[in-house]
Amino acid sequence: MGVGYEASALHLISTLVVDESAPYTTEPPAWWGLPPIPGAKYMSGPPRFRSPAASEIVRWRNRLALRYRAQLGERLTWDEQSEFSLGEDAAVSADVMLRYVAAIVDEHGPEGLRSLVGAEKPAHEEIARALDAVDRRGFTGRFPQLSLTEYYWLPFQRNLIIEAPDWRGKTKRFGSVYRLADEVSDIRALLLHADPGCAPWTAEREVPARILWAAWQASETVAKVCAAGAARHLPVWTTG
Repeated sequence: MGVGYEASALHLISTLVVDESAPYTTEPPAWWGLPPIPGAKYMSGPPRFRSPAASEIVRWRNRLALRYRAQLGERLTWDEQSEFSLGEDAAVSADVMLRYVAAIVDEHGPEGLRSLVGAEKPAHEEIARALDAVDRRGFTGRFPQLSLTEYYWLPFQRNLIIEAPDWRGKTKRFGSVYRLADEVSDIRALLLHADPGCAPWTAEREVPARILWAAWQASETVAKVCAAGAARHLPVWTTG
């Protein structure tokens, strides 16, 4: 399993419907595709998914646009009726390395990548330390869009993070598609400068052990989806 990145209208987001009162079984269904999880309960019958109505998203977007128009300096809009969708997966381990590399640059500057050339995945404690430090710095860091943990980016130009309820009433943070694309482009340039050998590691190959190579691989996925979202003025979101 990986982290799915998607450029699309938000009504195309699907979530699994969980009915606690429905019959269940301890054997995974045929569509599960993974080894059984000890002690897990699986719903009987085919899975059911729910997507928000486009009209629901538009009403929410209009409220958000009105509330934040002064800060955004533009009218927040996109074609919510669009059926365009581009989805790409990044391996979880590679995605973590991309965010770890961004955290190291945020902490030590581009020269911080020198110590990572040829290095393999650091200990969990070191990854947690670096990512926690980025979270504490918040928007004052170098890559606030890439460090966003709620994983929604809307097509507005200003380098801004909006914290507000989503269309379901759950408070989330929303970044900018265009500024995320800029940050990923910056990271890719730094990776290539630090270690030109990272470039062959595209999303179609197995996850490399080296930190910078794995980060480059994930950046391929994010850059591709961001480019599609920016070109079509559509949101980008992820299942991460």
